Amino acid sequence: MTEPILRDYQQEAERRIYEAWYAGARNVLLVLPSGSGKTVTFANIQRRMTAPSVAIAHRQELVSQISLALARYNVRHQIVGQPALIRACVNLHGAELGTSFYKATSQVAVAGVDTLIRRKPDDFIFQRTRLWVCDEAHHLLVGNKWGRTVEMFPNAFGLGVTATPVRADGKGLGRHHDGVVDVMIIGPSMRDLITRGYLAEYRVFAPPNDLDMSDVTTSAGGDYSPEPLRKAVRRSHIHGDVVAHYLRLAAGKIGVTFAVDVESAVEMAAAYRQQGVPAEAVSAETPDHIRFKLVRMLANGELKQLVNVDLFGEGFDLPAIEVCSMARPTQSYGLYVQQFGRALRPSEGKTHGMIIDHVGNVLLHGLPDALRSWTLDRRERRTKAPGEDTPLPLRSCTVCAGVYERTKTTCPY
Repeated sequence: MTEPILRDYQQEAERRIYEAWYAGARNVLLVLPSGSGKTVTFANIQRRMTAPSVAIAHRQELVSQISLALARYNVRHQIVGQPALIRACVNLHGAELGTSFYKATSQVAVAGVDTLIRRKPDDFIFQRTRLWVCDEAHHLLVGNKWGRTVEMFPNAFGLGVTATPVRADGKGLGRHHDGVVDVMIIGPSMRDLITRGYLAEYRVFAPPNDLDMSDVTTSAGGDYSPEPLRKAVRRSHIHGDVVAHYLRLAAGKIGVTFAVDVESAVEMAAAYRQQGVPAEAVSAETPDHIRFKLVRMLANGELKQLVNVDLFGEGFDLPAIEVCSMARPTQSYGLYVQQFGRALRPSEGKTHGMIIDHVGNVLLHGLPDALRSWTLDRRERRTKAPGEDTPLPLRSCTVCAGVYERTKTTCPY
């Protein structure tokens, strides 16, 4: 079995992480774009550790991805979770690598945050662990479940990883504000990785819509309030438009659609099927074994669409995805970039990822590869994309719906 070889920027990130720890930082935050290999980077750090470590994720799909990354490094590891999750991870190991790397007594562990937080603070895993790693670490705040979980490791250094160190509620991830992070390490930009071929180029289409958001309020978390948002989306014609524009722009491509709620997801999946597109709906309510099965079916092309509700935005890695359809408006720049990134994983034959934005997310937040500057400080809520140094006014072509800069006189598509 050939071990994965770290790319130059991943090696540089690892070097800087160790430097920060040696310089006295307790908890380090690594910022790398979606699809850049954050999991591979921290899995290599866990592989090299000679003391117990645990990687923490907040969804079972992400736990299984971390488990597979460790298995690719020949690292036998614990999987802290329900038997169904352990079986799913073991099956993933077997399907790709021919053997299982699960070992219940290993000092390397992968765990779900909800599993850990239910354990007692004096549990052996908390006392012995010398490194915790938190995936999607923009969730890490003092007092929330992620923050409370990592505080249960009194003897450990910390490493958080994220593509977007920013929150819709404006809270700061630094220890001096609302979070637990001492030092932030920023890797290459999304545009740099696209230029170097590590991420796919993209094209964006933003068809006109009749979505009326005038009655939709903002929640304390900084995103749209769920119930008013759901009502606004369901009053519009977006559900029918999603299928029509997929067939017009991306027929036959493997894709995911982001829906506003379970009812909408079920309806859109049915609408896809009525037009001959193999599709299913999936959400947190879907039993684990069915979720894993549907993802496998999407990967091998048996399904062409998975319509999901807040499942595949963060960390989900499936290079086969060619198109993302956005039917869920969001004020969260982080969520927007995560959803956008699902289509940017390179794969054989993919010339570009495609985004079909039915709800104005791109026009609100700007292009995801615009130059950004990040901070661990708090920020005020604002309409401009957080950290955007060079905002590019965008427009949508009235003929093809392609999104392009206002500085261009004609649509390039």
